[in-house]
Amino acid sequence: MKVKDFLKNRLYYAKVFFLQHRVFISGVLLFAAGFGAAMLTERDHPPVTEEEYAEALRAGTELYNAERYEEAFELLVYPAQQGYARARYLLGLMHYYGRGVDRDFKLAYENFSAAADGSDDAGYMAARMVFRGEIKSGKKGAATGRLTETAYRGHPAAQRDMGIYSLMSGDAGQAYYWLSLAAGAGDEKAAAALPEASAKVSDYERPLLDAEIKGFIPRK
Repeated sequence: MKVKDFLKNRLYYAKVFFLQHRVFISGVLLFAAGFGAAMLTERDHPPVTEEEYAEALRAGTELYNAERYEEAFELLVYPAQQGYARARYLLGLMHYYGRGVDRDFKLAYENFSAAADGSDDAGYMAARMVFRGEIKSGKKGAATGRLTETAYRGHPAAQRDMGIYSLMSGDAGQAYYWLSLAAGAGDEKAAAALPEASAKVSDYERPLLDAEIKGFIPRK
């Protein structure tokens, strides 16, 4: 047998083995993530070094993605207290949706706001809560600025909301601009609202807007 054929056969049988045992393999990987997280939570002391905070964030994120929210919360509070934006964003989601903790919009907003400078997702959620009236302490002026900045940074959901709010206020040009960007990024709600905005844009304005849309570069 040629070396090339031998390697092909080995690769084929490796694929067959993986397909036959993929459930078992996935379980092993999930167990390993959970075991690592359990070892972290059983330390004699909470995280104190940057490496330990980073490990708590990594393990907490894996537990969150596995929908093991109570365990994730126990880990994520440590990097969140040290200003890790991703950790605070995830804690915000947990408080917002009641995942592993009691649903609390006030705590959700506090976490989203604290993480906004380092997380576009958090900035978007903080602004959205204000516009939806889910938090009374937020100011719409600041929320508008945050939503606008997040949209210019290329966040599709923020662009969609900017487009919808512009459409509601009668600014068809801005609505067409933002909805086109969001729809181009795959946002289905933006794509559904785009025809209404497009119908209200003049033939003179459309090519100018299309050129801006084509040349859009997200801010850093």
